[in-house]
Amino acid sequence: MKNATKHAEGLKSLLKKMLKEHKPQPKEAMEPLKALVRGAMSFDVSDAKADEAMKLIDREFVDLNELRVATDLEIAELLGTKYPAIERRVAMITLSLNHIFEKEHTLSLERLKNVSKRDARQFLRGLPDIHPFVEGYVMLYGFDAPAIPMDDELLEFMREHEIVDEQITLDEAQRFVEHHLKDKECYEFHILSRRSSRGESKPKKKSKA
Repeated sequence: MKNATKHAEGLKSLLKKMLKEHKPQPKEAMEPLKALVRGAMSFDVSDAKADEAMKLIDREFVDLNELRVATDLEIAELLGTKYPAIERRVAMITLSLNHIFEKEHTLSLERLKNVSKRDARQFLRGLPDIHPFVEGYVMLYGFDAPAIPMDDELLEFMREHEIVDEQITLDEAQRFVEHHLKDKECYEFHILSRRSSRGESKPKKKSKA
C-alpha cells in the first residue's frame, strides 16, 4: 500500500483518540469453536444482533455437534431469513464445523492451542469460504492472538478516516492493521472501531440541577 508510513501514523492516532473517549472492558476469552460461530454471525452486523442469534442457537441446539449436523435451511429459518447474508453465514458455520470434524476426527480446535499462532491461523484460513472477520475473531478471542476481525463496515470506517487506500481489500487491510498495532492494541481497535463505526457514543453525563 502506498504511503504506508503515513497511514500507519493515522491508524495509531485514531486509536489514541478513540481510547481517550472510551476504554474497552477487558477481553473475555471464548472457546474457539464458539468464537467461530459467534464470528460468523457478527461481521457487518451489530453485536446486539449477533447476541440474539447466539441465544437462539444455544436454546435450540444442545451443543455445536448438533448444530453441525443440522440442515442449513433449519438453521436459517431459526435465525430468520431477514438476517443479513444468512445463507452465507449458515453455510460458513456448517461447512467449517464439518471440515474441522473431518480433519481433527473430533469437533474441537484444542489441538491448535499447542501449535504456533501462525500454524493455527493457517488452519483457520483453510476452512471453506471462511471470512477474514471470522478467522480473525477466532484468533483474537479463541487463541488470545493479536488479530483483527476485518469486515466491510470496518474497512469503510478506515477509508473514511483515510487510514487505507480506496482500492485495498479486506485481507490487505487486515494484514496492515495487524502489522502496525501491538497485541493489546488489536483488541482495543477492534472494540472501539466497531463502536465508532456504528455511531455509538459515550453516554452523556447528566447535567447538574
